[in-house]
Amino acid sequence: MSESSQSRAPSWLQRILYGLANLGLFAAGAVNLAVGSLSAARSDVAAAATSLTAGLVLVLAATIDRFESLKGFGIEAKTRKLDQKIEQADEALRKLRQLAEITGETLVDLHSKMGRWDSAPRPRESYELAQRIRSTMQAMGSEAATISKALRPWAKTHCHDLVRTFTDPMHSFTSERIRALDQLRSALPKPLSPNDPEFMRLTAEINLGHAYLERLEKVHQFELDDYPARFLALLDDVPYRTSEELAPIRSKASAFADDMTELRHSMSLPNAEKWIRELDLWRAGGH
Repeated sequence: MSESSQSRAPSWLQRILYGLANLGLFAAGAVNLAVGSLSAARSDVAAAATSLTAGLVLVLAATIDRFESLKGFGIEAKTRKLDQKIEQADEALRKLRQLAEITGETLVDLHSKMGRWDSAPRPRESYELAQRIRSTMQAMGSEAATISKALRPWAKTHCHDLVRTFTDPMHSFTSERIRALDQLRSALPKPLSPNDPEFMRLTAEINLGHAYLERLEKVHQFELDDYPARFLALLDDVPYRTSEELAPIRSKASAFADDMTELRHSMSLPNAEKWIRELDLWRAGGH
C-alpha cells in the first residue's frame, strides 16, 4: 500500500463512528418504514408518503457504499471507485512531478552549457537520464512506441559517439599517411611528367586516402536505422592497412554492432558499462 493510501486509511475510532452512523441511519429508516406502512394501512396517505420516503432515504444512506452510482430523490452518490480513482490520481501527479523535475533539470543543464565546447553530458549521465525517462514514462502508462520515439535521439547519439571511438583514430592514421605520401611525391625529381609512373602511383594512393576520409566524415549523417550496417561498412576497403592489422578492429566492432542492433530495436543497452568505459576512454584521449 502506498504512503498516500495509508494516510487516507481510517482509524479504529473513525471506523466505529462510521459503523454507528450507518446503524443509526438504518434504525431510523426502519422505524420510518414501519410508521409509513402502518399509516398506509390506516389510509393516512400524507403520513404514509412522508414516512416511507424518509425511511427509504435513510436506509439507502446507511448502505450507500454498496452502490457505484445511485440516483433518486434528488441524491447522486458515487462511492465504490472513489478511493481507487483518488489513489490513481495521486500516483499520476507524483509521476508528473518526477517528469517535470527531469525536464526542468535537463533544460537548465542544457541552457547552462550552451556555447561551451567541452560541456556535453558524460556518457554515464546521458545513460542514466535516458533510463530515468524510460522508467517514468513506463510508470505513467506511455505506450512502447512513444517511449522509443522519445529515446531515439539518445540512442542515435550514443551510437554516433561509439563509432567515433573507431573512426577518429582511423582518420588520424589516414591523414598522417596522406601527408607522408604527399611529401614523397613532392620530393620526386623535377621537372615532373604527368605520366611518370611513381608520380601516378603516389597520386593514386593519396586520392584513395582522401576518398576514405570523405567516408569517415559522413558519420554525422548516419541515422539510427543505419547502425550497425554503415558502421561496419567503414571497415571495408580501408587503405594503408593489411587484413591482419584490421582483424582486431573488426572483431571489436562486431561486438559493439550486436549491441547497436539491440539498442535500435529496444532502446536498451545490454552492455552499458562496456559502452561507458569505451566512451570515457575516447573522451579522455580525444578531448
